[in-house]
Amino acid sequence: MTEDIHVEFSLFVEHGREREAANFYASAFGAQEIDAHMIDGVLAAVEMRLGQLPVWVAGSNPNRENCPSYGGPFFPKAPGAVSTIFQLKVVNIDDATQRAVAAGAVIRDEIQTDTIGRRVASVFDPFGHIWALVERKAGGMSLAA
Repeated sequence: MTEDIHVEFSLFVEHGREREAANFYASAFGAQEIDAHMIDGVLAAVEMRLGQLPVWVAGSNPNRENCPSYGGPFFPKAPGAVSTIFQLKVVNIDDATQRAVAAGAVIRDEIQTDTIGRRVASVFDPFGHIWALVERKAGGMSLAA
């Protein structure tokens, strides 16, 4: 059954910031843009690939934002006001952290060694999401260089 599963996810940002977010993810994490999707002539989502993972950068629906009883998804209202941390395994954590900060991320946790010996750090992206950066060991899979 697992061979029938294809994983992708949508990352919601404030409506109107879809292009800014897509540009950030490309600059900070090397995401590749696949396509842009419009609704009534307005950018609604940018289809991207982060490593091998398909990612949709989408604007949160303003109607749902104005009436929370509709239910989400909503964009983070403050840095870290999220239920998910995205983890990227990177070749060089120093370079990856520097690239993310240069693109507009803010350090959440400085580079450090965790309890199992990995070099790790975390950042807030400009849209409130948390990204954990984990330096991968030689020969491991990497989502972002």
